[in-house]
Amino acid sequence: MSGWFYLNGAPDAKLRLKAFSGASKNGKHVIRIEIETSDTYYFGNALKELGEVQAGQKPRKAPAAKKPAAKPLALPPPRLALSGPADE
Repeated sequence: MSGWFYLNGAPDAKLRLKAFSGASKNGKHVIRIEIETSDTYYFGNALKELGEVQAGQKPRKAPAAKKPAAKPLALPPPRLALSGPADE
């Protein structure tokens, strides 16, 4: 997972910057970028890289707390093996 995405400014670049805009509201600033390509490899790769960037920015989940071990059942003690008249 690289976590990086970049555009090349060369005239023959496969990914081309089509349009961009920006807006601010309530202290948050949003940049919208439109990228164009005619190559399916670059299209898929750009989506994969952008997905990795997004995944890298999500906070990591805390490990699940371990449940305490269950207490053993309170079973009655086993019967005593007494010898009877049949055992003699």
